[in-house]
Amino acid sequence: MPSEFSVLFLTNGGAPSSPAPGGGHPLSVVTEDSIPAVTERLRSEEFDCVIADVGATDTGDPSVLDAVRDEFGDVPFILLSDGSDSVPTDAFADSIVHTVEPDQQVPFRELATYVSATSDLEGAVDEGTTADRFGVFARHSRDAVVTADEDGHISDVNPAASTLFGYESEELVGEPLSLVFAESDATDAVLSPMTDEASTPSLQWQTVQLDVAHAEGHEVPVLATFGTFSDADGRYYTGIIRDISERKRLETELESHFERVTDAFFALDTDFDFRYVNDHAAELLGVHPETVVGDNVWDRFPGAVNSTFQEQYEKAMETQESVSFEEYFPPLETWFSVRAYPSETGLSVYFQDVTERKEREQELRQRRAELESVAQLNRVVHGINEALVEAASHEAVERLVCEELAESPQFDYVWLGRTRQPRRGIDPVAAAGDGPAPADIAVESDPSSGAETPAAVAAETQTLQVVDDIDAADAFDPCCGAVRDADFTSAAAIPLVYKDTLFGVLNIYAESPGAFTEGVVDALSQLRNVVGLAFSATERRAALIADQTIELELELVGDSAFFDAVADADARLELDGASAVDDHTFVEYFTVTSGDADLLREQATAADAIEDVSIVTEQGDETLLTLTIVDPPISTLLADHGGTLRTLEIDGETARLVAELPQSASIRSIVQSLDELFERADMRAKREHQRPERRVAELRSALENELTDRQREAIETALYAGYFEWPRRSDAEDIAEALGISSPTFHEHLRTAEQKLLTDLFDGDTEYVQDVQDVE
Repeated sequence: MPSEFSVLFLTNGGAPSSPAPGGGHPLSVVTEDSIPAVTERLRSEEFDCVIADVGATDTGDPSVLDAVRDEFGDVPFILLSDGSDSVPTDAFADSIVHTVEPDQQVPFRELATYVSATSDLEGAVDEGTTADRFGVFARHSRDAVVTADEDGHISDVNPAASTLFGYESEELVGEPLSLVFAESDATDAVLSPMTDEASTPSLQWQTVQLDVAHAEGHEVPVLATFGTFSDADGRYYTGIIRDISERKRLETELESHFERVTDAFFALDTDFDFRYVNDHAAELLGVHPETVVGDNVWDRFPGAVNSTFQEQYEKAMETQESVSFEEYFPPLETWFSVRAYPSETGLSVYFQDVTERKEREQELRQRRAELESVAQLNRVVHGINEALVEAASHEAVERLVCEELAESPQFDYVWLGRTRQPRRGIDPVAAAGDGPAPADIAVESDPSSGAETPAAVAAETQTLQVVDDIDAADAFDPCCGAVRDADFTSAAAIPLVYKDTLFGVLNIYAESPGAFTEGVVDALSQLRNVVGLAFSATERRAALIADQTIELELELVGDSAFFDAVADADARLELDGASAVDDHTFVEYFTVTSGDADLLREQATAADAIEDVSIVTEQGDETLLTLTIVDPPISTLLADHGGTLRTLEIDGETARLVAELPQSASIRSIVQSLDELFERADMRAKREHQRPERRVAELRSALENELTDRQREAIETALYAGYFEWPRRSDAEDIAEALGISSPTFHEHLRTAEQKLLTDLFDGDTEYVQDVQDVE
């Protein structure tokens, strides 16, 4: 086994101090961090060369180290510089100055090969072989060592050179370097330190990558490093040449591998400069894979500075542990899933564009949140439905609806306004939540003002209005009065309608954008008829139990084929009643007290709303007539307002109507509704009507004393929900569901309540009631 080549390395730790593994002659490195320590080592041990880092302690002044070199003149000295150190050109004229980049591995083996090749080492390589200046280390080096004279002719080679070039040693010695460095650029790169007479030591050891010519005709990629030395025979140049064919092959395979991986990939060095970028990564990052190499990642992508990307990459380099994360990169509007693997030489980063998946996840989260929001709102609406059954007045309905909705986490402020008739307008009457009081809300309703609000538009069109972004709304003023000063982002206005009658507008505001999704709007739409029905029910309830009612007398002037027919027949009609065939078709019963009934029957069918006219009976001067119409009868319109039609007399082109209404009924609304059906509706009288106190008291007593809570709840809900009307506004299943009971249970409560009330009505004639039950 050949003896070991020993190196004494003076450094402060700024450069790696361990030799790279490799074949060839054994090499050892001993490290010291001060000149006194180096001097002590040289006095006690033998070393084949000394390598000193110019940036190390005490070596900033080369003359200090020069004194050590003078004392140990037989030991070759090599200086290392990072290019920034100031090294006098005349310092160590007989020494080598080699430049290494910061954090670059020191090429101990190359330097040792050079030293051994340019020194007369004592000893033999093998038995029978005399020592020459190539020495033991040069002959056992895995790299080719070539020495040329001043004329550029090869004077010596080691065995590795013969292997690299494919020539025997005797075939190379004496030949010009151009034999193996065929290309002119390669020859110039190799010979430049030889031909430049003003060349200084700092120009040596500049490694270049070249292709050399093999004896068999192919080219071999190499790294060549040349330096100069002199002896008694003259000036010589020695180069260490390393075959990098295998490395090139591996790089090519690795690059091919990176291009085949489905992930985008790039490699960074320890300074976070790009070393490699595959095509997929270049496409996602919007860069060219070749031109970006060498650029600093933070300079190329400043948007990543102080972001999760920088934090995680630096963490990986510092801890030498892999990291994985997902993060959005705003400049590229892309979500990336990243896995970064650190090493001593840099960072390997694999990443994917996961924007589509992130958007799906966000959509699913939003959908789940919306479903929960809708489910919660449905619970609120259901609670409102149940509570409205007990509401005793308009005011109670308005207050209850606002308070319940304001309690919902989706909404921040709710106000409700009543509509004014016949002139369009809205009067705020109730509010709840974080917003102004009703008195501070002003609703712009004049279209000429250019300040149409959702509330005004909802009242005008009777359609639900939604504003997703109040700041961006330009179709109309999204707020009313003091509401503008609040920090609301979205809003909705819901017209409260029942049986084509508009009772008011419900206005809801939220601080979160897009609060009124499709599902929320669907849930809120249920309130249109529910609250409208509650208003209608409270009016009917008031009419049923009130001691005083309003008797309204109107004159109606017709402008239709039917009124023309009545005038032509010189007829006079009195309404006896009406019934429904279905939701859109009704039958009205009239008694013709004078005129030509046959002529009336013939001509009345010309009216658009009348499908059929039939004579039922004729008794003396009176004829019973039925009209099948497609418009709701007047009795239905009055019932929607809690009223009852007492008389309707048609005489020619005019009609006289008398109706009984609750005190809370909107007379203006009723007149407006009739005015839309006829040419004109004029109010002739408005009288207060006092009901018999005895029967009112008895009815109340029966309701309060004889019925259980469940029985009273069942019959009241049935009454106010229109169960007793025809056609029924609600069936038994709907009412049972609202009460939270089964349909048979509802029927049981209802029949029992009816039995008790009818028994009271017939003066307690229980025997009669029992007979009826037996018949059933």
